[in-house]
Amino acid sequence: MADTAANGKTIKELQQLAQAAPAHARSRKKQPSRAAMLEAIDLLSRWSGAGLAVIAGIGVYLSITVGRAYPARAAAWALMLLAALYVCRRLQLKFRAGAEIAAHPFRWRASFASCLCVLGVAFASAPILLTPVDAAPILAAQAAALTLGGAFCAAIFFSAHLNSAAAVCLPGAAFPLLAAWRSGDAAAALYASFAAATGVALILVVRYAVANRLALRHPRTTLLRSDAMRAEHSHAATAADRQTA
Repeated sequence: MADTAANGKTIKELQQLAQAAPAHARSRKKQPSRAAMLEAIDLLSRWSGAGLAVIAGIGVYLSITVGRAYPARAAAWALMLLAALYVCRRLQLKFRAGAEIAAHPFRWRASFASCLCVLGVAFASAPILLTPVDAAPILAAQAAALTLGGAFCAAIFFSAHLNSAAAVCLPGAAFPLLAAWRSGDAAAALYASFAAATGVALILVVRYAVANRLALRHPRTTLLRSDAMRAEHSHAATAADRQTA
């Protein structure tokens, strides 16, 4: 066998070196098991009712208090908020009732998260849509504070799915900051930033606790593909032998 031009070794020696070399396993991101994800979806469907109730309660309060000064703005905002709440609540009730959508939990989670995106933007827009630039400072501060606090309180109940929680808390942090920047109040913007950072940290802690608990209850199990293929070939060979006999 002819020597290779690289190192003066034969092809068989290079093959033996390649076989003896340590194989480095490909590092993959550890994903939760399917059972853990299904239970997380179940927790999202059960806890989300409380989160929607928080948003509805604060929405009604803001519509009444701010609506005395700006009824047209309050009516338009309340209509937009109620429409988004109705769609989210309908999805949640259909899943809990075991409707046809409950047979596709991952599809329901995607649909529910997309509806929460609309609801989060509609709810968080209260400091911008409810109060104009020349509004009374007490009304503007009340709308911004309740929106910021309500968004993060509601997001805690959606923390079983991080994307669903982010769909509510991120607009809830952005719009009060935008309202503070519009009014030119640097102190209000600083307070809003600190409150938003605290809320995000709290949601991440809750999310980590829930995910860790689900991972312990439903550990991920792996089956080597070679073992599965070997068992399949063995079963096929046994069946062929029986047919031959």
